[in-house]
Amino acid sequence: MDFRGAQEYLDSFANYERTRSFEYPEAFDLSRMRSLAKELGNPQNAYDSVLIAGSKGKGSTAAYLSSILRMEDVKVGLYTSPHLLSVCERICINGIPISEARFVESALELRRITDAAEWRRDPPTYFEVLTAMAFKHFKDLKVRWAVIEVGLGGLYDSTNIAPAKAAAITPIGLEHTDLLGKTIPKIAVQKAGIIKGRELVVSAPQVREAEKVLQDACREREAELVMVGRETQVQERWHDEREQAFDVRTPYGDSYDLRTTLLGEHQIENAAVAVTLARGLEERARFKVSEAAIKQGVAAAVWPGRLERVSEAPVVLLDGAHTPDSMRRLLVAVKRHFEGRVVRVVLGLSRDKDAAAILGELRAEVAQVVVTEASSPRALPARELAEAARAAGLEPELHPDPERALAAAIASASPDDVVLVTGSLFLVADVQRLLPPHRMFGAV
Repeated sequence: MDFRGAQEYLDSFANYERTRSFEYPEAFDLSRMRSLAKELGNPQNAYDSVLIAGSKGKGSTAAYLSSILRMEDVKVGLYTSPHLLSVCERICINGIPISEARFVESALELRRITDAAEWRRDPPTYFEVLTAMAFKHFKDLKVRWAVIEVGLGGLYDSTNIAPAKAAAITPIGLEHTDLLGKTIPKIAVQKAGIIKGRELVVSAPQVREAEKVLQDACREREAELVMVGRETQVQERWHDEREQAFDVRTPYGDSYDLRTTLLGEHQIENAAVAVTLARGLEERARFKVSEAAIKQGVAAAVWPGRLERVSEAPVVLLDGAHTPDSMRRLLVAVKRHFEGRVVRVVLGLSRDKDAAAILGELRAEVAQVVVTEASSPRALPARELAEAARAAGLEPELHPDPERALAAAIASASPDDVVLVTGSLFLVADVQRLLPPHRMFGAV
């Protein structure tokens, strides 16, 4: 088996990231995930873990925390989803993705298990196999910590078999309402499912209905809840086009003049969650995190595809915002860091997204919308998106091919404008594939 064969093996399983033809929670059977982990010797028990759930900001928060922890000169595993360019991105140790050779070895080990008759009768999913591979890889390379981003929901997610010393809940909003529930409290119950009992739980600021669910869950399970905005306080110092500085005061100690290249006030909140977790681990896991590690870790954290700057004159930004709320936050961030600049948008959405509401967020904020279509089976056809844009009062330009859509937006822009590629991580990945090896288009 080579790397392509390993990918084909993985693709032979049901992949619910690319299709919505499944029943929830019936398709997410934790007993199956537990059995798969048992076949591998329960690798998730070999190290300390932190689980991170929520509707948005999970990946950034996980990136911050893993970056902080590895500054203490220990091995830190990071498991995230989805990937942008390579599936290897999902399984990292100290910022380095699993190699293609090790990925193949892991796939071979899983295939020897899943080829058995009992597994052919009830095969695992794509995400379950990947999660098992990540858990085993972290054990084999003897990580001290695993920072694990939860996939869908939390309660029934395959990552939830990992025992956690701490957990984080990033902002909860309306998402996957056909699966998780049509109200904030119902979705919050799914997210709170990662709270197992007596651990530290750090939450980003939440709407009142979500906060109440988290408070009730922590009370019932005797977990300690720390809320950013209440027990943890954040104070911004300054921001510019490339960086922002802030202070974080937690119940476990304070950090001043932290700096991050991840832009937007929401990234300061994500960093505050990670800093609170890191400081709280000393009490929970007898793991000392120094002030130097916090400063260095926050400064070193990267998270591609989230306000990622890939070109100058005009500035081209990539961001995977795909809900009305995340689009609203994104536009606020762009106005905050690029004040006074004209904003042009290249937009592609998936079929299951609220196109009308997302387009409504764009209507008064941008000078141009170029609609396109990502190379994903879930992509909303560009012509349908263009119709929705016109219905929302916009005058879109239509280019189904992402490369042509980006070229059209850049051609319309002045050197001082901002071109924002957004609406889907699939679209972000398509544009990233156009980047040269040094990761910048250069002046256009």
